[in-house]
This record gives sequence, structure tokens and C-alpha cells, in this order.
Amino acid sequence: MTQLQATPAALYPLDDALGSVALVQHVGDDKMIVNAARVSFGGDSDAPLSARDEKLIAYLLRHQHGSPFEHNLITFKVVCPVFVDRQMVRHRVGVSKNEVSGRYVEVQERLYTPVLFRKQAPSNRQASVPDDGTLDQQAAAAAWENAWRASSAAYQQLLGLGVTREQARGVLPQAMYTESYYTFNVRSLLHFLSLRDHEGAQYETRQYAHAMRALAQPLFPVTFAAWEALEGRPER
Repeated sequence: MTQLQATPAALYPLDDALGSVALVQHVGDDKMIVNAARVSFGGDSDAPLSARDEKLIAYLLRHQHGSPFEHNLITFKVVCPVFVDRQMVRHRVGVSKNEVSGRYVEVQERLYTPVLFRKQAPSNRQASVPDDGTLDQQAAAAAWENAWRASSAAYQQLLGLGVTREQARGVLPQAMYTESYYTFNVRSLLHFLSLRDHEGAQYETRQYAHAMRALAQPLFPVTFAAWEALEGRPER
């Protein structure tokens, strides 16, 4: 069963009207997952999803029978800071990606700026903690903006000198926005969400995972409900 649908209004994970996640298309549904599992003994059918089918989906997830969740796809258009994209692109199994290229087009002047800066966690090298009032937010914002302005000016100067785009882009910061198509199967998406829609993930990346989960959940509602129950997550 295949569904291709129009892109809905984008979700804006960082609330800045720049970074966004939009659903481009999806193929498959909960019934396809059931049929992929049951075809091994000739039990696939066109019958509507039943309570028995729902129990099977929960069983497959609980016992980590993953292949039936691979016969589908969900494609998102993701506009995010480079440092978020680099955390997302690490998830390559069952994921396809195409990104805008700074070799072919001049990079747009779009920059992510945090509303509030966080402090380094004292006991975790990969984590942050909220500002306790000791961080100079104004000075941090000024340093951020100054760095962007300097790199943007250098980029434009290099282009003006005739330097190729593929080299000139090297001066641009990780806070600039990039955009990609990401295509997941449901198995790979649930794995991604387990790691990135998680308290241990970087805040900005987690916001993107939130948005992807919100767009995918209505497409595979039984699967997501079973996954949330298994993970002990509140339903959305």
C-alpha cells in the first residue's frame, strides 16, 4: 500500500522561522509492516488492520524483529544548522540523504543564533546545563554575531576575488543553515528517535527529532504507540 501526499506546513524546531522540518512523502503504513511479517508463512492480506495485527506489531518491536519495519519510507526536508545536520547524518543505516551543495550554489546568509546560551556540564563532556545566571548572555551573543559577520564577509570577499565556491565555503561556520532530504524506513527512524529524541541528546538536535516524530507518528500510529509504550515514553 503506497501513499504519496502533499507537504504539510513545516514545523519550526528552533522557533526562528528559518530552521524547519517538512514531510515530503511517505510510503507504507502499519498494515504493510504486518504484511511484511506475515508473508513468511503466506499470511499477508488486504484486510483492514485488526487488533491481532496491533498485537503483532507490539510483539515485533518487543522482540526486536526489525526487518518488517524496513518496507516503507518517510522523506523529510530538513533545514537545520550544520552542527545539527552532522549529528543527524551519523545515522546512516536505512537512511538516505541529499544535501544542498556549496559547490554549486552560493551559500545563503542564514544563521542560527541561540535565544539563550547554555553552560558546559561540569561532569559530562558532551552535555550542557542551563545558565545559572553566571553566564554573560550579552557578551556571548556579541561574540557569536561577530564571528558570523567576519566569516560571512570573508566568504563574500573570496567570491569577489574569483575564488571557487567549493573553497570559499570553507570559512563559513557550523551555525549556518543547510538543507537536505532525509529518507528513513520506520526501523531506522525509530532508532534515530531513540537516540536523538532523548534527554542525552543536544537540545537543538532533539528539537528536530521532536518535529520528525510529530510528522511521522500519524502515518504509523499503531507502530509509534507500541514503540512509545516499549520505551516508556509519553504519547504525543
